[in-house]
Amino acid sequence: MRTAIRRSADATRVLAGGLRTALPAMLGLAFAPLLILATVVFPDALAPVRRLAEAERRRVAPLLGHDVPRPYRKPEGGHWRRVRAAVADPAAWRDLAWLAGHGIGGVFAGLTAVGLWLAVPYSLTMPLWWQLLPPGTVTAFIRVETWPEALTWPFLQAVVYAAAVWWLVPPAARGQARFAGALLRPTERVLLEQQVERLTETRTEALESHGAELRRIERDLHDGVQAQLVSVAVRLGLAERALRAEPTAALSLLQDARTGIEDSLGHLRGVIRGIYPPILADRGLGGAVHALAGGQRIPVSVSIPDDLPRPPAPVEAAAYFVVAESLTNVTKHSTAGHAEVTVDGDGAHLRIVVRDDGQGGADPVSGSGLLGIRRRVAALDGSASITSPADGGTTIEVRLPCG
Repeated sequence: MRTAIRRSADATRVLAGGLRTALPAMLGLAFAPLLILATVVFPDALAPVRRLAEAERRRVAPLLGHDVPRPYRKPEGGHWRRVRAAVADPAAWRDLAWLAGHGIGGVFAGLTAVGLWLAVPYSLTMPLWWQLLPPGTVTAFIRVETWPEALTWPFLQAVVYAAAVWWLVPPAARGQARFAGALLRPTERVLLEQQVERLTETRTEALESHGAELRRIERDLHDGVQAQLVSVAVRLGLAERALRAEPTAALSLLQDARTGIEDSLGHLRGVIRGIYPPILADRGLGGAVHALAGGQRIPVSVSIPDDLPRPPAPVEAAAYFVVAESLTNVTKHSTAGHAEVTVDGDGAHLRIVVRDDGQGGADPVSGSGLLGIRRRVAALDGSASITSPADGGTTIEVRLPCG
């Protein structure tokens, strides 16, 4: 009984909350023909309807258990192309259909649900006050004019109202959410277009990330290894000339050349490590992240389940670089005193969260490190969110598909 009452109360709150969009929808329904005609002059004339539909998507998302994607196409071209696109966009007509259905049905459902709850105590208390009103003005299915009627019909009416609250209000709330989800979501064609657009963007970002990585490797080889090898070659040439005339000086030059070769090998190992860290092959993602955390100048706590499924090599490398770049940013820019790294997953996705208690205010657009994280993640069709309020620390959350 208590569960049923709670379910009906929750459903009533849903329908009552729907009045916040249903009442404007009813008002907008009266102006819908004018808005359609206005699109000839102003292609964005239906923007108020879109904003109202967006508010409804946010409202029903928790009820449906998933977000309702935006179905709109991006306006492109000149004025008349935008007008044709606005008129031909299926999402616009679906929004108007939702406007009509929700404007009428949502107002009726919301007011009826609230009214049924008020009608139950009204009916139950009717025998206490029915005689105080003029004869023939009190009704409970019929006019209550005698005591036998006052002691029977109001209670029967309360039972009917309570049954309606019990049996009809929850399905009405579910139906309202499904109605909005069905009309305000993208069509299959729009979903395919959005997927193609998203894949095009991720392909571009992947190419940019690949190009930036190649330029980094080329720069490291040119400025580091190549310069060191040229220096070694010069020293060996000088040693060859000095070998006959002054063997002691030649020995010193040979020792310098040997040191230069060792430095070049170390630099070359660093470049190779930047392509795919050997520690990932040796110790896996968990060991590599612990090694990264242990090498920072501030305390870094790490949380990784022991039974975490090992992701594919590209995903594992991307996760490693996300953690490495994030911790580098923490060390350089955040003035944080502590950071924490969380890595978990369910086999289908890998989630990485890097959080610090620094000054916040990180700009995910202008920062090269954060932009590099976004590009690397986008190349694998993953998602990255960066939250960095002023004086609130920075949180970077990345989700990578493992399929």
